Amino acid sequence: MAYNNQEIELKLPLTKVQHQRTKDKLTRIAKFVNFSHHVDDYFTPLRNSFLEAKYPFRWLTIRKRDGKTLLNYKHWYPENTKYTTHCDEYETEVSSSDQIENILRSLGFKKFITVEKKRSVFSFKDELEISLDEVKKLGYFIEIEVVKDFGNLDRARSNILSFSRRLGFKRTRTVPGGYAAELMRKKGVLKFRRSK
Repeated sequence: MAYNNQEIELKLPLTKVQHQRTKDKLTRIAKFVNFSHHVDDYFTPLRNSFLEAKYPFRWLTIRKRDGKTLLNYKHWYPENTKYTTHCDEYETEVSSSDQIENILRSLGFKKFITVEKKRSVFSFKDELEISLDEVKKLGYFIEIEVVKDFGNLDRARSNILSFSRRLGFKRTRTVPGGYAAELMRKKGVLKFRRSK
């Protein structure tokens, strides 16, 4: 969920044990918001494909979320780098996933991957949204995302990293390109690898 059309987050891979321990800890220190099921279909134009960049930085998705359909566009910065810090994010609800897909196909877009996940969402002091994800074919992850204005990018990132350390995580770099890129790396479509 973007705040003011900007997303600042940290996404980390977890083991199943880390996922459960983190969920237990969040139950004590944060507020449970909801559980949801997500199916995200990713599209790229046939000309000037988003996937031509070594490190794709633009994503267009049709998101199906518990009966709602959303059209979402993200543009990550810095562009075409392995590790990004934030993105512009624009999203709107649409009434028909089939019709919006027909429109995209008519405009020369093709679907290239689908990401499916189960998500448990927590809120910390109305400042951070923490999502524990179980992603089909990928495993377990945590996302820690800003949901208020901290004044600037550095302050926002500092708050995310501080909370991440509170949960016991030392990594400071997000999964490059998110779930879509990670799934494409697993399938051998994208060649760059995430660091350990």
